[in-house]
Amino acid sequence: MVLWLIPLLLLLASVAVLGVIVVRKIPQLRVMETSTDSDERTRRVKEAIILDRVARLQSEKLGRLGRAVIAGGKGAMRLGRLAVQRLYRMEQYYQKLKRAPSHAGAAVGPEAVRGMLEAAEAFAREGEPIQAEKKYIEAISHSPKCAEAYEGLGNLYFEVKQYDQAREALAFALRLSPGDASVHMSLADLDLAEGKTQAALAHLRESVEKRPHNPKYLDRYIETALLAKERKDAEKGIASLKASNPDNQKIPVFEESLSALPEAEPSQEG
Repeated sequence: MVLWLIPLLLLLASVAVLGVIVVRKIPQLRVMETSTDSDERTRRVKEAIILDRVARLQSEKLGRLGRAVIAGGKGAMRLGRLAVQRLYRMEQYYQKLKRAPSHAGAAVGPEAVRGMLEAAEAFAREGEPIQAEKKYIEAISHSPKCAEAYEGLGNLYFEVKQYDQAREALAFALRLSPGDASVHMSLADLDLAEGKTQAALAHLRESVEKRPHNPKYLDRYIETALLAKERKDAEKGIASLKASNPDNQKIPVFEESLSALPEAEPSQEG
């Protein structure tokens, strides 16, 4: 009997349809012209997040189904049905998002969105990134201009080392909330993970500018300045740390590392 081929064929058909959507839509969603309406940019980022997730789901399900086919027909039938069902739900969600007006989230109040964010954070703490991702996307669907939701989603992707998706979500969070010290901090962590020390330092300058007495931000600012051998930044950070917390035990360690850096060259004028 070849009944187990039916779910495989259904899955391949589903993947083909969704693949067309992904291939056609993602290149459009990556381009956000400055002249584009703010609500339209928001819609595009929401769609990009959904489509990225669909693409990852396709790859995951195809790999699992292939292994099940090798293992035996019954496993393939069961996994095939589950894969088709889940891909179908994601496709339906994408279509619903596409049809929804930009202000569709207005019917859900701030308290409900807060509950979604708290649920997402709880799932993330419990090591359930897929459930956390779903909750963040749900919050974004209802509150498309919630920078906190995009930041949470970006941090979630960062934790599972999906750096491209993390940067996309965090960049949009920063677009929505340009002066948010926390978002700058998250982007600095991402830049450091990718070895972009100077870019990280630029974000940390913004973070400590907004929150000059935050010990976590000051620590990271000083550490990154020392790593980048930027003496002026390191001196500034240590001075701020001394002013806000003179008993901090890291101050002597930072000063010792600072002494190893070359003196800043005087500016050339005239």
